[in-house]
Amino acid sequence: MIKNTQNMFWSDIHAIKRFSENTQENKNKEAKKTSSIILASVQLMENYIKGLKNLSAYDASSIILSDANWIKRNSRIDFLSNDGNKLPINIGTVYYIDFGNSFSGELAYFHHGLCVGKKEGKALIVPMTSGQKYFSTCYHPVNNPIANKKYRQALLSEGFGKDCVLKMNDTKFISPGRIVEETVSINKDALMQIQEQLLGIQFPLLYQKFINLTKNLDKCNKQISDQKRTISELKQENNRLNMKLKKMQQ
Repeated sequence: MIKNTQNMFWSDIHAIKRFSENTQENKNKEAKKTSSIILASVQLMENYIKGLKNLSAYDASSIILSDANWIKRNSRIDFLSNDGNKLPINIGTVYYIDFGNSFSGELAYFHHGLCVGKKEGKALIVPMTSGQKYFSTCYHPVNNPIANKKYRQALLSEGFGKDCVLKMNDTKFISPGRIVEETVSINKDALMQIQEQLLGIQFPLLYQKFINLTKNLDKCNKQISDQKRTISELKQENNRLNMKLKKMQQ
């Protein structure tokens, strides 16, 4: 997000690259006792402030709050409410999330996100944005079924807080420390549609196999249903003929 790097110097920061190597010596070394790291931190803070001055209040405050949040919560393994109580991460719930620093094309800093899965203490999140400029061009299984599936309309009628956009292509696992608070939960039908759409985007070959198997299963179920109906009709006809035979034998 910080683009203007004029009047910034990086020599002290470049000098500490060797300490980032994954060695036991570096892991045991205390940063506060390493002068080159202290110098690099001072240089970083100077560049940090210079960079912030060139930004809008929105961008600068987002960076500061996100970095402060990382310092306070980077080791958190549980999602906590504002009053400090431990809360579960629920699939189908929308959370307000600190996505942190980003590279070009990634969603950064504070946005809402929908939890579509969880694994070993992490939440699988589909980031959300207001995105009204391109809302009408986003996919929806009913309202816009031929649109780009990398984005999906998220509707108030489906349980979202307002009409917005799900950035399906930016889905990722996050740590509970990034979750600021929970907001609303969406309906189960919309959740299943979103999960299926995500499968198609991330694993298109697997998704096509899933679709083919589903079609074959539906076909087999129809055959079973037809055969059961035929068996029932044959039993009825058999009973009718047996009764007719008994009457003739009397």
